[in-house]
Amino acid sequence: MTLRELSWIALRTAAGVCALFVTIRGFLGAYGIEFRTDTMISALYVALPCCSFFVFLFVRRARIELLVHALIAVGYLGSFSFLDWRTCSSFGYCTTVASTVLTTLGAKPVLAAFGVVAFCAAAMVCEARPVAESTSHSTN
Repeated sequence: MTLRELSWIALRTAAGVCALFVTIRGFLGAYGIEFRTDTMISALYVALPCCSFFVFLFVRRARIELLVHALIAVGYLGSFSFLDWRTCSSFGYCTTVASTVLTTLGAKPVLAAFGVVAFCAAAMVCEARPVAESTSHSTN
């Protein structure tokens, strides 16, 4: 086994663990969320992370998987930030939208969602094989 193959296995394992964490947090987030207020955002907040591990398991093309995980991570950050903004503005302790988004970006499930993207991208780079040069030379 080469170093490249071991790196690919380690990166895919890390991506799988992060995806599982995000999915579990998505299912736990469904408990106790108020779906009557901002129904679409609340549904995205629950549905996007729940899909993460299933995308990891069932999508076989690396580029498509990376794209879907990136969409999940950005959508999760957006919906989580919106719900955070709604909460902090109702209590009156918000400063700016950017600070709310950056604070939300520091939450463990959001970091794990972006970790899945980073690990999948790194695994895709490790998996790429260099194109073999042709060994036949013309003798003209």
